[in-house]
Amino acid sequence: MKRIYAFAIGVAMLVAPVVTASIAAADPGTRSMDYQQATDVVVMRGLSQRGVPFSWAGGGVTGPTRGKGTGAMTVGFDASGLMQYAYAGAGIKLPRSSGEMYRLGQKVLPQQAQRGDLIFYGPGGTQSVAMYLGNNQMLEVGDVVQVSPVRANGMTPYLVRVLGTQQTPFQQAPAQQLPAQQAPVQQAPAQQAPLQQVPTQQAPLQQAPVQQAPVQQAPAQQVPTQQAPLQQLPLLQPPTQQAPVQPAPYGITR
Repeated sequence: MKRIYAFAIGVAMLVAPVVTASIAAADPGTRSMDYQQATDVVVMRGLSQRGVPFSWAGGGVTGPTRGKGTGAMTVGFDASGLMQYAYAGAGIKLPRSSGEMYRLGQKVLPQQAQRGDLIFYGPGGTQSVAMYLGNNQMLEVGDVVQVSPVRANGMTPYLVRVLGTQQTPFQQAPAQQLPAQQAPVQQAPAQQAPLQQVPTQQAPLQQAPVQQAPVQQAPAQQVPTQQAPLQQLPLLQPPTQQAPVQPAPYGITR
């Protein structure tokens, strides 16, 4: 693998003509090791297909294929098919058309270009896409897959960076939708709110002693029982007719 890597780098340096750079490369020291490793894989995977013929709508993540229309009889790549194949080496699946690719990742100015960034041509990047290799070189599909100087004519105002710091959030975007599906689960406590109202239904139980207050008034109803001797006063009057017996004077003494 190391020999293939060294050979490919050497061939790329021989094939690429020396030109004045129109795209300034960003400082590689600002890139993380993971970014550099992913970039190396993507660039080398793309360079490995040099010489493969152009085939309209041909190629994809698995390699060159028969195309459609004029490319139906040719096994090869078109521009977006080659980018799909190169980025699949880093575990990234790009859309099939260059126009869709242009809407992904992070937009960067040409002065901020780094290896592996995508260069687009035509309105909204719909005509073609290439990969920036550094030193004002790019990997593109002409008649065959080839390394060419970067062309400013027809280039979109921005390049697109898929690798690097923007790569992880892009791949995790579907994972960020999972919490949105769990939002109803967070509403479950709201359904338990009526359970907090149960104590308010027990409030009448605290009023039960108030209903027992009349029970304390029951002795007040017994007061008439003290008047019962008053009803017996007529019973004391019959002995007053027995004056000879003399109990009456004894009662007067009281």
